[in-house]
Amino acid sequence: MMVITRYLTKEILQATGFVLLALVALFAFFDLVGQLGRIGSRYGLLDAFIITGLSLPMRIYEVMPIAALLGTVFVMSQWASRSEFTILRVAGLSPVRLAGMLMVPGILLVAFTYVFGEFVAPSSDTYAREYRATIQHTTMNIRGSDTGAWVRETIDSPDGPQVRYINIQKMTPLEEAIDWRIYDFDAKQRLTRVIAAQSGNYVNHQGWLLHKAVNTSLPLLENLEQTPIIDRVMISKPQRMMFRSEIDPSIFGVMMLKPENMSMRALSRYVTHLEQSRQQSARYEIALWNKAFYPIAILVMIALAMPFAYMNRRSGGVSIKIFAGVMIGLAFYTINNLFSYVGMLNTWPPLVVAMVPTACMLVLAMIGMWFVERR
Repeated sequence: MMVITRYLTKEILQATGFVLLALVALFAFFDLVGQLGRIGSRYGLLDAFIITGLSLPMRIYEVMPIAALLGTVFVMSQWASRSEFTILRVAGLSPVRLAGMLMVPGILLVAFTYVFGEFVAPSSDTYAREYRATIQHTTMNIRGSDTGAWVRETIDSPDGPQVRYINIQKMTPLEEAIDWRIYDFDAKQRLTRVIAAQSGNYVNHQGWLLHKAVNTSLPLLENLEQTPIIDRVMISKPQRMMFRSEIDPSIFGVMMLKPENMSMRALSRYVTHLEQSRQQSARYEIALWNKAFYPIAILVMIALAMPFAYMNRRSGGVSIKIFAGVMIGLAFYTINNLFSYVGMLNTWPPLVVAMVPTACMLVLAMIGMWFVERR
């Protein structure tokens, strides 16, 4: 059986590679066509090709489970049509043994997808955004917000935890934050200071160097009879100042990207930051668990292809089976995206939201195997 396992693994990996190439080429064509309207004096055809190329790793990650499903369906259908699988069944190949053989290429594809989705795809997507902003001489906007990025930071002090809210409007590809607004509150939730700055650059292990910063110190409003409020408000002239903070460019950079396009390391770090600052983290937790379970769905997709090996010629040709595989793949992709939004709206546990689509496909695979075995 070792020889058969190696042969089956080779066939599935080759078929998956061909399907993956076809799907990625199709997406690349549509991405390139979508950029034709931007081509002008600052945005050339070569730039469109470069940006399209930088977006391909994320496309590969997204379609990998579907490619594994279609590749395995094709191989299983070919084996059934050539009666190779019939011979193996007569020789004593059980469904459990077949599942074990299919897990070998499945584990290889899962490992590849984890590595690719963790290190290659997020970096490539970030480079694509930075390259587009560079050639167009624009800044990178915060996704999903008209008021920029808001970050909450908690600072420990002898009087109790103090809270700081930081707002920036945009960031440049060189990690320069534009249009700062900083609001400091003391332990009693009283506004004590407001800082407005034109821009800021991060200095490692020190903080942010703010340019044209205006520091406004506000009164505590405890004894208003002694001194008028206006006399106690201190406003500095625009100057350069070092603003010490634990917030680094990676925190702001997270807000420039879709959570689905981030690595698990970046998502985990940002979820920890949100929890420490007592902010809502459900959207990013769902994205984190989805990233953890998405490659495992490849094993389920391969299991879904098993029933196609038990179908003979009278059950339809290879084209019909490939069409069925495409429909199953689209159903999985739709359910996976749908549950992410529904789970976030209904505040379902992120782990459950991430597991349900894969569990549904696993149940479908079990039903399919039961049906063909019953026949």
